[in-house]
Parts: sequence; C-alpha cells; structure tokens
Amino acid sequence: MNDHVLKQEIAKADKAINDRDFETVASCYTEEAVLVVKPGKLVQGREAIKAAHQKISDYFNGSLNVTQGNMVVIEAGDIALVLSKTYIESPEKTDSEFSSERDAIYIYQKSADGTWLCAIDNSYGVTLLESDTQPSA
Repeated sequence: MNDHVLKQEIAKADKAINDRDFETVASCYTEEAVLVVKPGKLVQGREAIKAAHQKISDYFNGSLNVTQGNMVVIEAGDIALVLSKTYIESPEKTDSEFSSERDAIYIYQKSADGTWLCAIDNSYGVTLLESDTQPSA
C-alpha cells in the first residue's frame, strides 16, 4: 500500500489544494464527480468542485494544509474505495467549526488511459450519518 498509485494521486491533489492550484485540483476529478463540501452540501462536476475548493480555501484564509495518514485502498476493476485518515490544519483559521481530523471516504475511477480520478470526495466519511441535514447539491 505504501507505493499504491492512488496514494500518490491523493498526495498530488492535497499538494494542489495546499498550493491553491485549483486547475490541478479540478483535474484530479472525473467530469461528473461529487464533492461533499460540508455535511448537507454537495457540489457536482469539475467546475463546481474547482469553485468550491476556492471558497473552502478562502474560508481557511488561504492557509489550508491537507495531509493524509493511514490509508486503505480496495480495488475492484476500474473502481477503488479509499479509506483515509485525513488531517486539516489552518494556522490562519483556528476557529473552524469543522473537525481537523477526519476518517475520509473516497471513490476513485480508472479512466480508459489508466489514470485514477476521484469520483466521490467525502472527507467527512460516515459522520454524515450523524448530520441532521441530508446532503444535497
């Protein structure tokens, strides 16, 4: 697992988020991907995800630092389930209402050229079950 290509792809996406490189961030997703912005709020599609990441970065005053800890990848053909310990730090936003340590769930899809792209990005994982608000776009 240490050298799994998906770990490298997720690290690439995290670096792009941290660097505020939203073009690269968007390129890490499928065209119809879904991002859980926060409990109760989803966005769908690369352009909407790009805009959402810009807003998320602004919320954290441009000081967002996303990293991954332990990670499990389960592949089945051209799809993969990724369970990951995700850490979110922001020295310029210490009063965030959102957890800085999450048990994320990601779904990746392998494209025809063999590239893995994120289809579902849910950094909140199963904590969505505890939310009073059902996710909607």
